Amino acid sequence: MAQKQYSVRLFVASDLAKDLGVVLDKAQSHYVATVMRRREGDRIALFNGRDGEWIGTLQDAHKNHCLIHITEQLRPQQAEPDIYMLFAPVKKAQTNFIVQKATELGAQEIWPVQTIRTNSERLRTDKLGLQALEAAEQCQRLNVPAIQTTRKLQSALEELEPDRTLIFCDENLEGRDAIGALTDLRESTKWAVLTGPEGGFTDEEGDLIRNRNNTHAISLGPRLLRAETAVVASLTLLQAVCGDW
Repeated sequence: MAQKQYSVRLFVASDLAKDLGVVLDKAQSHYVATVMRRREGDRIALFNGRDGEWIGTLQDAHKNHCLIHITEQLRPQQAEPDIYMLFAPVKKAQTNFIVQKATELGAQEIWPVQTIRTNSERLRTDKLGLQALEAAEQCQRLNVPAIQTTRKLQSALEELEPDRTLIFCDENLEGRDAIGALTDLRESTKWAVLTGPEGGFTDEEGDLIRNRNNTHAISLGPRLLRAETAVVASLTLLQAVCGDW
């Protein structure tokens, strides 16, 4: 039987267990009581990234204060594939899109990476965190990916653990075909995916990336993809071949 989905599903910091009470913050209370017009007795889904997903009954419903009584667990907490998404930020709307889609596609951490050709506004990680949180609430994830601060390309490469397999999406179309390369790497359990900025990586950056141990260049096909499309395509391929699809 398909799992029932609830129109109001919220991430909370509180512990979740049977018969606990959860007090929503002001913004969430406004959303529940004013925007969604939920009233006492309505059921709401909650998750916190630790205790799985739970259903609670709304006991008090006011625009500044909502109290939820936890009644039953829908799903236990489940581990997701260990995937870092490294991308070069672009314009605000496209960067928001990247964060949303990386969340929906299962990235555990999202790293904005500064490259020579990166051309974007200054990023606010708190705003990007809200994009990730809202996407996680909507796509039935049991956790919310961490949004890391922007770091330069070389620093990002140095910070990746040596045993984390890095998939380099080579816009020069010189990498292996993605399916074949990923199939050969199925034994890996820790992943990072790196996509470039509009205009691509410089030759020097490409050499820097390839010289990192445990890095594998793949091609995303015969057409040059936009930066945000490359993120979606690369994560889709990884999840389909080596992830939880």
